[in-house]
Amino acid sequence: MFLLAAGCATAPKGPAPGTAIPADLKDLDRWQARGRLGVSGPDNGGSGSFEWRQRGDVSNVDIRGPVGIGGVRLEMSGTGGNPNLILETSDGLKLESDAAWDELQNRLGTAVPAGNLRYWMLGLAAPGEHRWHDENENGVTSLEQGGWRIDYQRYSTEPGARVPMRITATSGDARVRIVVDRWQLGQ
Repeated sequence: MFLLAAGCATAPKGPAPGTAIPADLKDLDRWQARGRLGVSGPDNGGSGSFEWRQRGDVSNVDIRGPVGIGGVRLEMSGTGGNPNLILETSDGLKLESDAAWDELQNRLGTAVPAGNLRYWMLGLAAPGEHRWHDENENGVTSLEQGGWRIDYQRYSTEPGARVPMRITATSGDARVRIVVDRWQLGQ
């Protein structure tokens, strides 16, 4: 009995009870990711950390550190290529809709394909035209969509599904590098 209890205590943590992970991640509507990111553009750049919480069509993204954009909290909601955006900065500025998009573009130095991001984070193409490039000799699988090239350099199946752990996205002079330290699927 003691050995059984000890075995249960060391079992890895999976998704919460009743929150099965769907076979196709397009059907996953609740997930979280934490990690680090680096942003570089023609006029600015930097690095920091992020926490992303996805609930249905609402994305909450907190970015901390000297990323070149300062600390920001983003809430994107809705579907399609131009979801509603609320941007709150660490210095108390709160913007919505077009003003939020303009501010985000000014801080990053490039337009952000926000409607695609929640798909790209999971290693999926967003709805619409896209092109996949098979894994190359370095193990990188690439997606081209909306003027961006997304290189998936490393994956993990530890959270219960195959998810990206290292992503590089480029468009013109803009480059975003993402390293996911922790995924939680179905939560």
